[in-house]
Amino acid sequence: MPPRAADAAPTASRDLDGERQEPRAVGLERYGLTVRAVVLALLLTWLSGYWIRQSEIVALACQGTEAVPSIPGVGALLLVLMGNALVRRTRLGRPLQLPEIITVFLFVTVATTMFGCGIGRFLLACLSAPFYYSSPAAPLEKLARFIPPWLSPADPLVHKWLYESAPTGHVPWHAWQWPIVAWTGFFLMFGGMLLCLMMLFSERWGGEERLVFPLVRLPLQMIDPDYSEVPFFRSRAAWIGIGLATFLNVINIVRGVFMGGPSGGLAVDLGKQLIGAPWSALRPLNVHFRPELIGLGYLISTELSFSIWFFHMLSKLQALLITGLLGLRLPGAPYAQEQGIGAYVVLGAILFWKGRGPLVAGFRALIWGARAVSSPRAASYRWPLIGAVLGFVGAVAFCRAAGMEVWLAVLYLAVLTSVSVVYARLRAEAGAPLVWAYPYGLAHRAVKYFMNSSVYVGAGPDYRSATVFNLLIFMSRGYFPTVSGYGIEGVTLGEAARMRKSSVFWLLLAAIGVGALASFYFHLVPYCGRGAIGLRGGLWGSGEAQAQYASLWTAIKMPVPPDQPRIIATVSGGGFLTLLTLARARFFGSPFHPLGYAMACSYGELLWGPFLVTWIIKSVLLRYGGHKAYLAALPGFLGFALGHFVVAGAIWGSLGAALGGPFLRYGVWFG
Repeated sequence: MPPRAADAAPTASRDLDGERQEPRAVGLERYGLTVRAVVLALLLTWLSGYWIRQSEIVALACQGTEAVPSIPGVGALLLVLMGNALVRRTRLGRPLQLPEIITVFLFVTVATTMFGCGIGRFLLACLSAPFYYSSPAAPLEKLARFIPPWLSPADPLVHKWLYESAPTGHVPWHAWQWPIVAWTGFFLMFGGMLLCLMMLFSERWGGEERLVFPLVRLPLQMIDPDYSEVPFFRSRAAWIGIGLATFLNVINIVRGVFMGGPSGGLAVDLGKQLIGAPWSALRPLNVHFRPELIGLGYLISTELSFSIWFFHMLSKLQALLITGLLGLRLPGAPYAQEQGIGAYVVLGAILFWKGRGPLVAGFRALIWGARAVSSPRAASYRWPLIGAVLGFVGAVAFCRAAGMEVWLAVLYLAVLTSVSVVYARLRAEAGAPLVWAYPYGLAHRAVKYFMNSSVYVGAGPDYRSATVFNLLIFMSRGYFPTVSGYGIEGVTLGEAARMRKSSVFWLLLAAIGVGALASFYFHLVPYCGRGAIGLRGGLWGSGEAQAQYASLWTAIKMPVPPDQPRIIATVSGGGFLTLLTLARARFFGSPFHPLGYAMACSYGELLWGPFLVTWIIKSVLLRYGGHKAYLAALPGFLGFALGHFVVAGAIWGSLGAALGGPFLRYGVWFG
């Protein structure tokens, strides 16, 4: 891994030819950034917006913003590297240096992630659903009036135009201006809080625990020729991997376009023959072969990859035991995601406890001054701690101003924070390249099924708190927790370029703000221009949002009691993770990783196949070839992931967006 210099000033760096470059302490450069890098990042983000609008919203050729890192981020990195090569060859300027390239990559990646279906699109669906989907059976317009006009336009016509196009074809910006400002502010507060926590946790995770941060390997291998013995693009193994990914994607595309094959890649259903009780309880049993999961999953430790597929199989055995052998008819059993949210909350508490050192040091320095801590470095924790507290309090104040009860806002945001921290740990230690690698939707649903619905709904006639709570389902069902993953990886990438942590923080925070603003623009323009229901991509999440508001209306008419089976599953998930943690601490050779259990419960159906493949390959390589064989194969696996990002994401997504027709018969999903 690159040398760690978390707070070191960027006194010197080198360009990609290896020459030492002394940065001039002017403008943004004294923070490790440059004006040209920031301008280039903004330009590429804006251009990416047009690509995303056409490929994901209008044509739905691929969901590139679901990739980790996002396809626009990978595309921006490749464009910068090609531009650098051209500048060096023509000698018409000075090539971008390592900190500048990382600045562009991180900014475009995080900003375009805000455009994705799990954030920007889902938010619009939650804002508009009660205005548009009202019916006599579920008169949701009675709930819509509880949404403040600064959160969502109060005129139902504005929302009708969102789905069916505006009469003029233009966005009524006067109706959307305050909601855009309000939600951008909310994203900055909650996202800034997560980034501050990552600044604090990075000290222990990167310094004391020496986590490997697997997902930073791909951009660093591509950017820095000194990161490995053989530069990535000169490695024969890397080009073999790229070639294999290209071949596999061509086969899938031909199957999808000409033979009616499924979209998204290659998958085999092993459960087709499992018919009748009790074996039908094992269904579905799909094995997905996704190049990005196999390629980047190669970086995961064998014990973790083993744990992921093992605990997924254990979940299937639970289903067989409950429904097949015990004869219990419990829809959804064994409630894997409910076990997952219990595991995530407990693991979040463990991570906060183990990482309390910087938190305590920052608190002491804040209360008693810098002399109360052991080192000046510890005193620097004050500002991230202040930022985290202010961000959380600001998010709670936002919810309260919208009408949500304080206790409900604190509880919900605390669970979301715990999920986000665990997801960051997952990215730092396991490096799973998946935005959905957490119990999506469960942070919201768990708050509801742990209590009688009358507790959070209230006695009426004012149901503002419950309505706003249901609106915020997008924070749980969507993938905003990925901000914490990019935060912790951003710190590591910054350390490789000797950038200050403060530089990385402000860079990522600016990316969140710019991404939120641009997301509204690049969604509202096609929706109001052509109507969401007339676009192939539609308004993602509108069905989920409609169901949430309908369930609230049902709960108002008939209170829903606590869901005991799901409560038991959640508690047992937290308890089992506690046992795994204790066993791992007591028995050094324990093959069962607590993170593997949490990941298997969250999205095990997609993860177990690829990680079973990587577990077998790595085990064989390490057993018979040792560490040398593992390192020799590494560029090939990274190339396998990169080739998939380029061919299936950038190239095929662009063809589908530009040409349509037969190119839309095969869609590529990265989530």
